[in-house]
Amino acid sequence: MTQPMEWLDPAPAPAAVLACCSGLYTNPLAELLIGDSLHPGGLASTRRLLQSSGLRPGARMLDAGCGLGASARLAADEFGLTVDAVDGSADAIALAEARSVPGRIRWRLAELSRLPFEARFFDAVLAECVLSTTERAGVLRELARVIAPGGVLVMSDVEVDADAVPALAGHRLLGAALCVTDAWRPGELESSLPEAGFRIERRWDLTPSILALVDRAEARISLAAIAARDMGLDLAVLAGSAAATDGTGLDAARAHAVAEDVRAAVRRGQLRYFGLTASAT
Repeated sequence: MTQPMEWLDPAPAPAAVLACCSGLYTNPLAELLIGDSLHPGGLASTRRLLQSSGLRPGARMLDAGCGLGASARLAADEFGLTVDAVDGSADAIALAEARSVPGRIRWRLAELSRLPFEARFFDAVLAECVLSTTERAGVLRELARVIAPGGVLVMSDVEVDADAVPALAGHRLLGAALCVTDAWRPGELESSLPEAGFRIERRWDLTPSILALVDRAEARISLAAIAARDMGLDLAVLAGSAAATDGTGLDAARAHAVAEDVRAAVRRGQLRYFGLTASAT
């Protein structure tokens, strides 16, 4: 079911975080404002992750939390990978499959904590801005289970100091797109990955992608708000539900205030976006 873009309570539980993000993946208004890759860096970030993986054509990869499938299609089309893509949203899976060449990618509705695959099935797992929305320890163990020894976990995600950008917890669209609603804390991933059976091989900074996404989202929110005001655009129809938005998520002044808080947190070094590869041990 499409989720509304209202302002949320500041500390949602992981299940609520995942439901929020899954709903936004299938909201046409969110895609218009952010793009079909609902994470910082978009497909450019995905391409860099896949290049860093060392995977060769024909390797079997799982796209964990595939959303609308943009990354899975890139992996199959540009890198020649054999891709299985899973997501916890039936609507997202249906849309992703409809946008794909039949038979090119295998799409499945599945929870990351209970993957429908045999042990050691994949050469790699791609997880972009999704692991922070899950029950992390259990999901990391499940990913380690389905990766063959020597296989690779390729991921991007956000790391944030506690309470660095409190305004983001109240803006569903930007909070989900920037993956900060329940982001990793400094040092948390470095301890969690070895406990789950991974060895970190490389980590690199992608933080400028946060600023680019915020700039783009703020500009598009302003344009959408102008269109709604001056052209009589029915945003509820565009979002696919009569209750899809009450306008707060498209308030240009509030979006600007949140964006300024994000930029300040980046300047202070309290909000970071990273790419990472880790081998299964």
